[in-house]
Amino acid sequence: MTKIAFHLAPALMLAYGVVRLIDGRDGEYGPGPAWTVGHLLFLGALLLYGGVIAGLYRRVRATAGGTARRVSTAVATAVAAFGLVMFVRVAIVDIVAGMQAADHAEKSMLADQYADVPAVLPQAVYEIGPLLFMIGLVALLIQFAVGASGRKVVAALSPVLVALGFFAITLNLDLLPAGAALIWLAILPFTREQNPSSPVRPGPRAHVAA
Repeated sequence: MTKIAFHLAPALMLAYGVVRLIDGRDGEYGPGPAWTVGHLLFLGALLLYGGVIAGLYRRVRATAGGTARRVSTAVATAVAAFGLVMFVRVAIVDIVAGMQAADHAEKSMLADQYADVPAVLPQAVYEIGPLLFMIGLVALLIQFAVGASGRKVVAALSPVLVALGFFAITLNLDLLPAGAALIWLAILPFTREQNPSSPVRPGPRAHVAA
């Protein structure tokens, strides 16, 4: 399932970006079927990024040595996971507001009403939460690149491509398909490489005579 997540998470994000472009042809985004479908795709992508975070955590843990590396890996994972939860909340609020609103103005009003729901954290935390997901994910990829024993160039490019993807998305949401494609390209190697923690099974000639 984790391997599938590395493919489907950016793929669904890319699909959301395409649907969003279609939705905005009239100059407004939502409410309507395109808004709802697009955000459902986005929600699915975010949930699958949970599998991506878990997969990266296992990879980095397998290559990490020393207490400091293990602690920094745990911190980066926690930051990414917390930010992802905040991102999921944003997607759900957008879906609910879009389904309840009759027009664009009412959708914006409802989104403002739900801005601090659930009211258990300061609103500023909800606003910066999605940024923490991006930071945590890039941090995990950097840590993997540092500890990678082979294909170091590929490992080093992954955090760069993800950072560029997120930068493109934050710069202009119309670049969401391009940003998602960069993220997909960055994490694609993780669907092919063998998990470093997997034991290597000896071949039939591995035994040495005494």
